[in-house]
Amino acid sequence: MNYYAHIAEDGRRQTVAEHCRKAASYAAECLSGVGLSNTAYLAGLMHDTGKLTQEYQIYLERAARGEAVRRGSVVHTFAGVRFLLEHYHGSKHESFNDITCELLAFAVGAHHGLFDCIDENHASGFLHRLQSHDSEYQEAIKNAEMLLITRDETNQLFQASCEEMSIIFEKIQKILDFESSQENDLHFYVGLMARLLLSAVIQGDRRDTTEFVTGTSRLPHTKDLRDMWNAYLQHMEQKLSEFSSKTDIQKARREISDQCRRFANQPGGVYHLNVPTGAGKTLSSLRYALAHAAKWNKSRIIFTAPLLTILDQNAKVIRNFVGDNSIILEHHSNLIRTQEIAEQLDTQELLLEDWSAPIIITTLAQLLNTFLDGNTSSIRRFQALADSVIVMDEVQTVPTKMLTLFNLTINFLSEVCGATVILCSATQPCFERAAHPLFTQRIDMVPYTPKLWNTFRRTQIKPVEMMRLDAIPAFAQRVLEQANSLLIVCNKKSEAAYLYEALSGGTAHCFHLSAAMCMAHRRIVLNNLQAVLDDLKSTPQTSGKKVICVSTQVIEAGIDISFERVIRLSAGMDSVIQSAGRCNRNGESDTPASVYLVPCQNENLTKLSEIQRGKDATESLLAQYCRCPQQFQNDLSSDEAINDYYRRLYKEMPEGFQDYNIKGKPYSIFSLLSANSCFADDRVEAHGNYFLNQAFRLAGNLFQVYDDASLDVIVPYKEGRMIIADLGSERAAFDLEYRKECIARAKPYTISLYEYQRKQLEQNHGLLPVSGENDRIWMLSDNFYDKELGFSLEGIEIQFLEV
Repeated sequence: MNYYAHIAEDGRRQTVAEHCRKAASYAAECLSGVGLSNTAYLAGLMHDTGKLTQEYQIYLERAARGEAVRRGSVVHTFAGVRFLLEHYHGSKHESFNDITCELLAFAVGAHHGLFDCIDENHASGFLHRLQSHDSEYQEAIKNAEMLLITRDETNQLFQASCEEMSIIFEKIQKILDFESSQENDLHFYVGLMARLLLSAVIQGDRRDTTEFVTGTSRLPHTKDLRDMWNAYLQHMEQKLSEFSSKTDIQKARREISDQCRRFANQPGGVYHLNVPTGAGKTLSSLRYALAHAAKWNKSRIIFTAPLLTILDQNAKVIRNFVGDNSIILEHHSNLIRTQEIAEQLDTQELLLEDWSAPIIITTLAQLLNTFLDGNTSSIRRFQALADSVIVMDEVQTVPTKMLTLFNLTINFLSEVCGATVILCSATQPCFERAAHPLFTQRIDMVPYTPKLWNTFRRTQIKPVEMMRLDAIPAFAQRVLEQANSLLIVCNKKSEAAYLYEALSGGTAHCFHLSAAMCMAHRRIVLNNLQAVLDDLKSTPQTSGKKVICVSTQVIEAGIDISFERVIRLSAGMDSVIQSAGRCNRNGESDTPASVYLVPCQNENLTKLSEIQRGKDATESLLAQYCRCPQQFQNDLSSDEAINDYYRRLYKEMPEGFQDYNIKGKPYSIFSLLSANSCFADDRVEAHGNYFLNQAFRLAGNLFQVYDDASLDVIVPYKEGRMIIADLGSERAAFDLEYRKECIARAKPYTISLYEYQRKQLEQNHGLLPVSGENDRIWMLSDNFYDKELGFSLEGIEIQFLEV
């Protein structure tokens, strides 16, 4: 009898043995650079052994004929878990083998969805899987030994896996020795090992399934990528050689870039690129990444930025200097909403990005989801971080509630997975002062030198008295009497919309930017704004026209644009200094330009708690600055001021805050992903039999980068209308590759909504599926998108995830 894993719509069939072997090979390929190829191969080989039963074959045949079957009704993930635990677990003399066995069993059992090793009811997920139907289990294992792998081969692979894991645990112990850590840290790192192995299994499974369904396959994996990286590096060096180095700022940027290039020869680790705003971080970090990847044969380069506006600008720079769009993937939206179906692949997953491209450009949110989110599509990407170069721009935007999770994951990626991590910012957080610090002492790629830094001192931050929002337009007009261009940066979309409308009636050119606008919309506004600013610079005295841009934080970091003055509503000092980076950016004025820091009276930041905490720490710093400005070199943007700001920010956090506490619960996500002492106690049957106690599923479901769940939707803006029509077409319904192409085209025409906004829109019939009730790609109705302000919902104050 033949046992099949998949039956395609055109009738083609793939056997379980063929699928498991290919998935195992792909999983092993993912982790070969980490030294876990045998472990990943064994997990991949065992992942679908439960399909080797008559019960599953009947289910598969009925589903292929279109009969009404309940998806996931036949359990196929338990068999591999039970086999591993029964044959390789419980050795009193070789307890380390038990951990290896548990990691393998978890990867097999969770490849269609996480499970809790110990759940809220104090039940063991492993014990539950040992109690599967005996007859089906015996049938599956008997067939596996005949058709897939012999017992001797399994034994050999398991021993090889244990040897691989012993080396990994030596690396983990090295981190623990440095940290003088608690037991929780060890459990967290082992939990990340479980995620890494599971990620490789999911990638192998989904990759082979996609290739079978579409009838396509990727080019063979190339282990030595140094020639490729060197070619792109040479292309970049040629373009850099054409740059002028006449002004002091241009010379300083060149010096910073050259230092980054030389630093690329250093072995991997966690490094800081801490340079002033306007110092050319994007090009310097790209040059470093290409040179480092070429020197050390890295698998890929991953660039992240917190805001889509920054991401879009950085992507243009990277594409231009790399010179080959075919190797670059931009991934910034969760347009497809997958469903977790036990024991069953959601075919929507086959449309999602797996980060297999050599260069990935993505958002901070997507990277943090890859670290910690419970969705299998996020877990799948985790293996892509191994042996990579990860460049995190504006790293100060990592939410403080997850500093523990962030720091420990960075430690794991660097020391265990061989990733090189570059933390870029003009306002570097003091990660070494966090409750759970980074593994190594801070190492700056470009050491601080007063002469170099002073070249970029182009602004002066000036605190002003508190004022009401409706008083700011008059204040802006007074500022414009001394300048031709003004940027106003707000904390909330509603503030920006109010100020834009209040100032639009005057003689100045007015522009508006916020995350209520899709990326394509913002791109057009930024291009128009830059054109007007360029005209203003060429004829400043004769035009008589002035320029105002009112924006949320989408403009304040990484955007290469320059205004003569800036007004910043009070926020964290990191945000204030980033806003200042849009002022006198290229030294157009010989004297420092003014950046006005304005506390807004009665500002409601209840739904933006991260901004509120930063604002409070800034006000505390300002009080000290007013008493003793010499302590900060009379400069609110000095390193002394920034370090003092972060000290105050961290000091005011409640105990355990950085662990991602869950409101109203006695646990945090960190505790759930470590020893899980809240659930793992003597009430658990077989308590103490297993090392893995983590509540992976619960933690994954609770994790959100921002304080509210989001939904990405396509908006009917310009080409967005055509893309919506294409996604709703009959061709998109039946052609997987065409649907993927449409989804890629839709990325610039998406926005993110909070959960309460989604519910309100559904009530008002403003949110619709693209093609029928069962579609999980959503679009916005025409009358909910404004050509100037973007998404609007009358009567509801809008605060966006990426404001």
